[in-house]
Amino acid sequence: MPTALVTGASRGLGAVYARELAERGYSVVLVARDAARLAEVAESVGRATGAIVETLPADLTDPAGLAAVERRITDRDLPVDVLVNNAGVETDAVFAEAPVEVLAGEIDLNVTALMRLTRAAVPAMTARGHGGVLNIASVAGYLPSGGGNAYGASKSWVLAFSDTVAASLHGTGVTVTAVAAGRIRTDDDPQGPLWLDPCDVVRRSLDDLARGRTLSAPGWVYRALVGYLEAPRTALRLAARVAGRGRERCERLERGSGHTRPSPVPTPFRDEPAPSRPLPAVAVGPAPPVPPVLPEEPVRPAHVAAATVPAPRVSGTGPLPVVTRPAVAGSGALPARPTAARAATSATARAAVRRLPAAPRPVQPAREVATVRLAAG
Repeated sequence: MPTALVTGASRGLGAVYARELAERGYSVVLVARDAARLAEVAESVGRATGAIVETLPADLTDPAGLAAVERRITDRDLPVDVLVNNAGVETDAVFAEAPVEVLAGEIDLNVTALMRLTRAAVPAMTARGHGGVLNIASVAGYLPSGGGNAYGASKSWVLAFSDTVAASLHGTGVTVTAVAAGRIRTDDDPQGPLWLDPCDVVRRSLDDLARGRTLSAPGWVYRALVGYLEAPRTALRLAARVAGRGRERCERLERGSGHTRPSPVPTPFRDEPAPSRPLPAVAVGPAPPVPPVLPEEPVRPAHVAAATVPAPRVSGTGPLPVVTRPAVAGSGALPARPTAARAATSATARAAVRRLPAAPRPVQPAREVATVRLAAG
């Protein structure tokens, strides 16, 4: 049988939550500061539903009482499947006139106790893969009250805290839901759409918790108001979820856990390591000689005298041969010349060119007579 723990179960919404959870098949653990009133609610719920009811009197603003409830939540033999953080307090004094002790107690119960109990319940629920936490907030968390007390600020923190924890538990099977409750009707309150029946609030919030919703706003008036006020946060929540999925996909690709697109051709060796080819062994020794940039000079034959071979000319070591041409008087285009004068000019130019002496051709030695006759026949 699953177990649910309800704080602030001695009156109001807490007692209604205990009755509804017992009717849904849960064994309930009731936590409240008033032990006598808590025993009466436990007896009433047990007689009406036949469920197992456990009482745990504790003051959640006292460190000892808060530690006792944490130990009950983390008990491995009797695990808690649903946690309802219903306990809360509101002071009627104006902030500037309220005692500091009263304001501090309001924060201790509405903020600190809720955070610590949620922290105690979430790890065990995550390990089991299922569970739910229901944090009772208020519409006052969206609209500041005229008195300027800390109640509205504490409920605003509950809304933001529940949203943050729910985002971190996405995909774990654990749901965290904040209840933006409006005005709860009592026996002395009038009828109207602004006053909500406590049984309707409890049923709607438990149904939203079972559906995995992050926020529950019972009542059509408050549902429309909260939907309008939550529009920017809803868009940011969707963007954060999309960014988180993209970041997880990038991490999977970096780890090499999968391929972005399967290959249409079967490749059985796709995941095999690439074959390694050994490099050829390189002999260790002196570096080979670097070939010259320019070709070497030809070697002089042995049968050619050294005096007859001109020395090679190195570029830039001597003047180039000068070719002289007769000057032409005047400027502009060259005048037309007769054929005899043009031939004489060409002969003069050829005579002015200094030619280098040609190397003598090698003379083949004469063959012996016997050899010549043998070759002839």
